[in-house]
Amino acid sequence: MANMAVKKVKLSVNTAWAVLGNLAYVGGRIVIVVLLTRQFASVEVGRVLYALAVVTPLSYLINMELRPVFVTDTHNHIKPGHCLASRLVSNTILMVVLLALCTVQWTNWNWERCIIILSAGAVRGSESWADVYLGVFQKCERMRLWAVSQISKTVLVLLWVVFMPFWTDNINWMLAGWLAATLLVILLYDRVYAGRLVGVKLRWEFTIVKRLICMGFPLGVFVTLAILNQQVAQYFIEHELGYSAVAYYGVFMMYVSGMTTVQNGVNQAILPRLAQYFSKNKRQFLKLLGIVLGASILVMLAGLFVVGWQGRAILRILNGEEYAEYAPLFFMMICAGCLLLIGMILGDAIIACHRFKSRMVAVGLGLTVNVIVCWRYVGDYGLKGAVWAAVLSAMVTTLVCGAVLISLFVRGKTSADICQA
Repeated sequence: MANMAVKKVKLSVNTAWAVLGNLAYVGGRIVIVVLLTRQFASVEVGRVLYALAVVTPLSYLINMELRPVFVTDTHNHIKPGHCLASRLVSNTILMVVLLALCTVQWTNWNWERCIIILSAGAVRGSESWADVYLGVFQKCERMRLWAVSQISKTVLVLLWVVFMPFWTDNINWMLAGWLAATLLVILLYDRVYAGRLVGVKLRWEFTIVKRLICMGFPLGVFVTLAILNQQVAQYFIEHELGYSAVAYYGVFMMYVSGMTTVQNGVNQAILPRLAQYFSKNKRQFLKLLGIVLGASILVMLAGLFVVGWQGRAILRILNGEEYAEYAPLFFMMICAGCLLLIGMILGDAIIACHRFKSRMVAVGLGLTVNVIVCWRYVGDYGLKGAVWAAVLSAMVTTLVCGAVLISLFVRGKTSADICQA
């Protein structure tokens, strides 16, 4: 096997490539949804977004978060082949679960809906496979390879979505093209370059794979809760209002997801420094946290001003008049997104303080509020009820994270104290 200790690249260069890759990924996903809303009826767009809303949280729960475990394994006990073995098992379980779900729901779902669900599962499975190779690039500090991989997949899917309407008017083929593009880049790029760095072969060492799963599952639960919090309203909307309403809400949430992806990149860049400051210099911790919060809030206020001023025009240009009619709800969803971003900053600050369970509790409470409000009000108030659920959920998560941080500093606990506790 090739040696994991490869020549290092400057941190600034890797960070620049990571930011570029993230922007390309989230920007590409937004453009894809924009193109779909311009080319297909809202009902058809809603079917695809609903399928992804069903499959994505389930995928993250079953596939777990193995990449952070692999990347942070400084002793190199966990090899890429162990992650591949885990992914092979988890993806098989995912498809079996989805097949069982389609079988149970066959009387309520038609065959076309089942095909969309299974196709979305195949897409998520291929992306989790690619995640193993992306983890190799990240661990070897070759973020240029990581960014090129992400950009290549995004460009291929975009090209497919642009030209697909010339060959078919069936939106289900979008997922087929997405799957093909992901597999193509995996086989021709990811596998090749990851193999040159470390060599990637399946490893069925049960003890290590078991440990990998035990470490990755709690992280997977946390990510699942966070994603489910963004998707759960679509389940109530589909049941009460239909697929068109799912499309409207899903498009609005796509813009919020773009905001969270960019903010997450900023948070991850400062996370190690925050952790150091919390254990050694709390004044610097608060100063850095204040700078990030202040800068982010200024950007959020600017965004809110633009959406409040030209939100209807933005939706009309990007998504069409049908979506522009819901401009007031779009503005409220962006408000929810801004609250969510503040909660993310405070939540990652909690992680820097080693309060992992507190962060999970905050997200769990936010999800609970989201579910209760949607269950109670979507049927009576429609999309307005779902949007208010998003606002209240983000508000609860942010308040809980803020309360945890305040309690930490009031009691004066250090990270060492917390670890011992």
